[in-house]
Amino acid sequence: MERPSFTVSYPEYGHLEAAIAFALVALVVHRATPVLSGPFADAVGTTSTRVRLGFAVLLWLALAVAAVVSYVRQQRGRAPEFGARDVLVEFLEQHRPDPVRHAVHGVAALGGLIIVAVGYGRFVAALDGAVVIARRLVAGDPLGSAAVTSVAWGVVVLAGLVGLAVGGDRFLVGLAREALYRYHAARL
Repeated sequence: MERPSFTVSYPEYGHLEAAIAFALVALVVHRATPVLSGPFADAVGTTSTRVRLGFAVLLWLALAVAAVVSYVRQQRGRAPEFGARDVLVEFLEQHRPDPVRHAVHGVAALGGLIIVAVGYGRFVAALDGAVVIARRLVAGDPLGSAAVTSVAWGVVVLAGLVGLAVGGDRFLVGLAREALYRYHAARL
């Protein structure tokens, strides 16, 4: 008689991080393309339509890379096949989130979300200022100056995005791992 085997789709870290990183790249490309396409076209000797197409291709490539990295990360971390449910439950128990660290990840995600929500408008304004400075660099014009508060808000919102991406990713994966443990432990 064949022994039953147990497998589980075990969640790995990094999917939310990849999604937020792609969203940030998409925001930068969206804000920079109209401003930089003309100077880039002049610098390279092509049309601004081709430069815009190049930016769009880069954005699709970034999405493909994010999807492939997430897929590979999930496949690499797959749980092995278990010969008995108690061995599976023991494996899941060893990989449960630590309650204190799980709470810290939740707080980091919530704090990052609040920072991003409050500072998003200022972040976009700082990003637009950085794009203008990049345009001046490409065109060979004088740089001008950047407002210190704009730069500070840009840094603060980026820190909030990191907190949201890393904390949120760890928190959500921890919830999924805890749910898997409780589901399989209840079936013993």
